[in-house]
Amino acid sequence: MLNKFIKYTAALLFVASSMTSSFAASAHTPAASGSATKAIPLAANYCNDFLKYGNPGGKVNLYLCREGYISAYNYETKQPSWVAYRLTAQSVSSKLKRHDEFQPDPEVPAKYRAELSDYKRSGYDRGHLAPYAAMDFNKTSAKQSFYLSNMSPQKGELNRQGWAKLESDVRFWAQMYEEVYVYTGPVFKNSKTHKTIGKNKIWVPEYFFKVVYAPKQDRVIAFIMPNARVDKKDVAKYRVSIKDVEQRTGLIFFNTLPKTQVAALTDKTSPMWRTSYRA
Repeated sequence: MLNKFIKYTAALLFVASSMTSSFAASAHTPAASGSATKAIPLAANYCNDFLKYGNPGGKVNLYLCREGYISAYNYETKQPSWVAYRLTAQSVSSKLKRHDEFQPDPEVPAKYRAELSDYKRSGYDRGHLAPYAAMDFNKTSAKQSFYLSNMSPQKGELNRQGWAKLESDVRFWAQMYEEVYVYTGPVFKNSKTHKTIGKNKIWVPEYFFKVVYAPKQDRVIAFIMPNARVDKKDVAKYRVSIKDVEQRTGLIFFNTLPKTQVAALTDKTSPMWRTSYRA
């Protein structure tokens, strides 16, 4: 009983520390996103796996800790500022039959959440950030991947083409490197006005980012793709450095690692990692 209490307390302290990092990072958040506000952690015992290498920060009103991912939810944009998850060779080998059950997140207050009607005839897909194909290792995580708090408005020409290929590559890298940590989310222009969809005015991102870290090999790769058509064979063209992602989003990655290690990981654009795709 004492050991369980100690483990639970440690988990809470970890998330509290991560939240502190989030607030410290808020000074780097673009003006369009606003400053960070107090965030409410949920199911703290799930979070430490996904935030092992740091909390990226940014504007977060609500941490939604799920079985397979954490969504750092933003009340203003009505979508995550970022989503983080961990994949292993074992987790990506599991496959469940897909059942599309998109639904509003019951843990997000109604006035701050996206509804199914917001996406209807909007011209945008409900774009997963933690993709179903990475979350189908059990029924609970698969179902939670369909919460709209895990979605951003995404053009079908991206969602079903280049972005889908990148998600497939990430699963391949989880098998190749045994374990990867993924951060992904929307990128908004630093502007006073933003395109929105639906009655609830869901912000439409201009770009999307993805950061992938393989800890055993100490390798990182990052991408920024426009919210427009990206061909599957062109994924490598959208590689960027971690610094590029940080400058575009105001997030700060890998803040639990030594500074010298972070500099080596973040300053340069990585060569493209080997993928399962053959032209």
